[in-house]
Amino acid sequence: MGLYQRQTMQERDKYLKKLINLKIFIFLFLLIFFSQNLFSKEVKNNIEEYIKGLNFFSSKFIQSSGTKIEEGYIYIKGTKIRLDYFNPKRTLKISQKKGVYINHELKEEEFFSTKNSTVKMFYDIFLDNDFFLSLHFEEKNGEIIFEKKIEIDSVITNLKIYFENKPLILRKIIAKTEDETISISFIEHDYNNIYDDDFFSFVPIYLD
Repeated sequence: MGLYQRQTMQERDKYLKKLINLKIFIFLFLLIFFSQNLFSKEVKNNIEEYIKGLNFFSSKFIQSSGTKIEEGYIYIKGTKIRLDYFNPKRTLKISQKKGVYINHELKEEEFFSTKNSTVKMFYDIFLDNDFFLSLHFEEKNGEIIFEKKIEIDSVITNLKIYFENKPLILRKIIAKTEDETISISFIEHDYNNIYDDDFFSFVPIYLD
């Protein structure tokens, strides 16, 4: 009888130990899970506030397609973006619904819809406050890297967006398709510009 009781007690102790270990494991799992969720939410909220603050913004950019390197400046005001390229001299203006490409050397202008254009993706990065909320990200080597796969007109683009973490600054956008990879790096950030309305106007400047 005494032997049976000792065996029963030992089995019960083993069961309780397993139960306690399981509870500790569940607690630690939930703690890590919610900590990661809180961190993720904090990061995305910070990114959202950063994007909202890009009004009256400008930055120099360096664009590489693997075969050539181009430089220019990007300007943002309200709901419009302007990109001025140095050589050859040309301008791209983008709003939510339309855009215009201006070749200053040829004095030509081409208007287009942004709806089914890859520039819509570029517009969303800078001016859609909710763009980053659903994106996966990782923190690595002092950077926050967002990734998204986008399909436009049956063309799949793998998008990566790099932010310097401390302080929070947009550093690079990489758009990779089956045929090419375009990388745009940003330097010389300025957040306090003043622009005339004509600077972002879609009124044609080269008339026949």
